[in-house]
Amino acid sequence: MSLEPIVSVSNLSFKYEGAEEEALKNVSFEVHRGETFAIMGPNGAGKTTICYILSGIIPNMYGGIRRGRVSVLGFDPWDQPIYETAKRVGILLQDPESQLIMPSVFAELAFGPANLGVPKEEILKRIKNVLKIVGLEGYEDRHPRELSGGQKQRAALGAVLTMMPEVLILDEPTSQLDPIGTTEVFEAIKRLKEMGMTIIITSHKTEEIAYIADRVMILNEGEIVTIGSPREVLSNVDLLESVGVKPPAVASYFSKLQIGNSSELPIYLEEAVSLAKKLIHENKLIVNDVEFKRGQSREREPIIELKNVTFVYPSEPPVVALKNINLTIYEGEFVGIIGQNGSGKTTLVKNIVGLLRPTKGKVLFHGEDVSKYTVGELAKRIGLVLQNPDYQLFTLSCEDEIKFGLKNIGLPEEEIEKRVEEALKFVGLEHLRDKYPFALSFGDRRKLAVATIIAMQPEVIIMDEPTTAQDYRGRYMLADLAKRIHDKYGRTIIMITHDMDLVAKYAERLIVMANGEILADGPTRKVFQMQDVLKKAFLKPPQITRFAQELRDEGVNPEVLTVDEMLEALSLNRGEL
Repeated sequence: MSLEPIVSVSNLSFKYEGAEEEALKNVSFEVHRGETFAIMGPNGAGKTTICYILSGIIPNMYGGIRRGRVSVLGFDPWDQPIYETAKRVGILLQDPESQLIMPSVFAELAFGPANLGVPKEEILKRIKNVLKIVGLEGYEDRHPRELSGGQKQRAALGAVLTMMPEVLILDEPTSQLDPIGTTEVFEAIKRLKEMGMTIIITSHKTEEIAYIADRVMILNEGEIVTIGSPREVLSNVDLLESVGVKPPAVASYFSKLQIGNSSELPIYLEEAVSLAKKLIHENKLIVNDVEFKRGQSREREPIIELKNVTFVYPSEPPVVALKNINLTIYEGEFVGIIGQNGSGKTTLVKNIVGLLRPTKGKVLFHGEDVSKYTVGELAKRIGLVLQNPDYQLFTLSCEDEIKFGLKNIGLPEEEIEKRVEEALKFVGLEHLRDKYPFALSFGDRRKLAVATIIAMQPEVIIMDEPTTAQDYRGRYMLADLAKRIHDKYGRTIIMITHDMDLVAKYAERLIVMANGEILADGPTRKVFQMQDVLKKAFLKPPQITRFAQELRDEGVNPEVLTVDEMLEALSLNRGEL
């Protein structure tokens, strides 16, 4: 990494056109050539606004008032046509679909360099290399709309990489990827960094950022909270939690033990394991004989059954998305479904709610074939929150959005008002009831989509990646909401997620899918011990579980799922302090 600043921002403030509050307030920082600079913070902190200003999207696509100085590669993107900035500054937006415009992955990757006049042989060479980096070899002829959400994200990243920009800006590049896909993208970023590329990345994933960033900047409400090395910033557990950034799980564990000061806390799994072993051998940590509950075992009635279900998408060639699935979901369960992108998770739930019909086999609801119901009839009893909330929102206000479904099922006005009020309060949007849904942030649109389903009070609530684009606080707020509904009303919850920490905390049962098949189905603790199965599904347990597993030989219970459970399994020997 060079000491030469390639990006310089001084006293930058920005207010979007029509906004009351400034999105950025007197922000100053530098990024050096060859540096990987991470920007972290809760939703609405100003991370994306910085990305837009540095790439020229602001003011070319979004207007507003700017104060302060910005220099990128010696020029101010504010004064350049966006196509000139794009020759040297590449940006991957949070929503990949906004960047995918061509009829095939190959054409998508060729489009940018072709427009820059790059010779054909060089374009082909770049495409070959980039396909390997983003893990899309064999998908060259696939239309982007046929890809899963995570595959679209990787295709959009590939389209940026073939441009070979001098500065690469990645705005939440792994927000729709599974854990292993996330790892692969971060490894690709490492390789790009080794090539000397300057990278600016926004992310909520502290455990991954710890390994790839040279420096980390924390933003909150448009202001810089701190800037420093990953160790300086990510070990400051109290600060991170105060602004809504998830600390690395191992740092949280040692912070709660209250050993040493924050700058001495481990932020990497490997160093946490070494430190724990040292402290165990010094008798400063005590291994406790603990057993953890594996989930409820009471008798339950089946509510959803899939019998020999196969589903084939009628594309060319046909895609077999589900292969002879047999599955029973019981009343009152909280079930997590995990698997790599394209494993069949979303296709599975779309068959359950009647949006798709099985090519072979049957889906039963309370013993009745769902084919006997219309999609509307099923929606009253099985609520589906889609991965992209924009597919579910269409009215002029948050309040009207929730009222729409309630009016359709013929509820009296008094009951409608009551449910609207409760749903808005549940998701924390009561102060935005009159706001136009598409004027909300993506995270708040996600909350609104959940509210529309909750208000219907269905027997089953299915959440398809409810935490996509949510920050640390937002994802737990939604999961806590689902848990409260589950506990209070006995509703059946099915949650599809890539967030292993989330599913470990909330789901009592875990289903692992890969290539349209169910590889494992059982109590969450048991499934997270099936390392061969998880590896086959390109998944890995939460960091705190892997930490416990690495300490198995020391006698630590490897079935730990949360930081609090780790404190039960391995606690401080206060007599040695």
